Amino acid sequence: MKMKGYFISAMLICFTLLTDAQTQVSRNSKLFSEFLLNMGKWQDAYNGGDAQNLIPLYAEDAVYSSSHVNGLEAIGRDKLIANFQTGMSMGGYIDEIEILSANSSGDIASLYCRYKATNSGNTVSGRNLIVLRKVKRQWLIVYHMTVV
Repeated sequence: MKMKGYFISAMLICFTLLTDAQTQVSRNSKLFSEFLLNMGKWQDAYNGGDAQNLIPLYAEDAVYSSSHVNGLEAIGRDKLIANFQTGMSMGGYIDEIEILSANSSGDIASLYCRYKATNSGNTVSGRNLIVLRKVKRQWLIVYHMTVV
């Protein structure tokens, strides 16, 4: 089962980043504005201190990959929400999220972001790769990778 998760994640990333049908999302488009709004919701939910507020932003089978996660991956929304709660409880705070690029191909999209965070008084900067899938007219995060 774990191998299936790795395979699906790798395929989603490859499809999103390499497909010929992919198009860069213009910064002045309605879709880019929607992605900005979603990242703002994510930041507000995280900074609110209750990871349960992140649930509506993630698909049930979402994967979070980060060196901050035991085993490098939290597979499934419940596990990644629990992981984020740990970070929140330790005083994690997201100061800023900036979308550096956005690409879309049908109901799949990728966002490459820069973030700044303050954790226990230390400010860090990192990158996120976020893969989204449109489900019932809503963009849900299916893969979220963080590199500090």
